[in-house]
Amino acid sequence: MALFNKTTKKAEVAQTAEATKEVVKKVSTAPVGGHAVRSVLVRPHASEKAYGLHGVNTYVFYVSKDANKTLVKEEVSRRYNVKVVKVNMITDHGKVKHYRGRETKAKVAKKAMVTLKKGDKIEIV
Repeated sequence: MALFNKTTKKAEVAQTAEATKEVVKKVSTAPVGGHAVRSVLVRPHASEKAYGLHGVNTYVFYVSKDANKTLVKEEVSRRYNVKVVKVNMITDHGKVKHYRGRETKAKVAKKAMVTLKKGDKIEIV
């Protein structure tokens, strides 16, 4: 009686289990941690005060809002191949302005002041 045969059911279950294992193996996961999708550094900050700091080996960059000192240090070291000694973070809150009787708010900017090891330089054009 093939109707009550248990061996065929086990074989079918084993085949479906193998098929699901194959599907699971094909699915890849994204790397955990880090900012692989976008960069932490947005752009260098261009001002007279920032250029004056180049003499003491300090460079100023605009960074993303979720950046922290560790991420900035790793990104600058990796991108410019220099040794970072210290990172200071500055959050510039947007000021409220009035234009034609309406209040507007400037964007919130986050900057990082990166101090390099003596002798290291970054060429910013």
